[in-house]
Amino acid sequence: MAENKDVIHELLMDIKRIESAIEKIDNTCKKFDEEKIDAVMALLKIKGTLENIRKILPHMHSFLNVEDNKSS
Repeated sequence: MAENKDVIHELLMDIKRIESAIEKIDNTCKKFDEEKIDAVMALLKIKGTLENIRKILPHMHSFLNVEDNKSS
């Protein structure tokens, strides 16, 4: 049961990381619209944030696979 709580906690933390990344992308887009920041800089920030999301998703997937294998 403790393992279950650990998995749930890890997945919730990953969700928070993704939410934070989406917020960063949103803020970059708003700054681009409002302040006319350099488009290259905006794209680099967005690409960096998307790369962070790509690192989180396999982490989440591995936790889900662990749970699937336990229930089988």
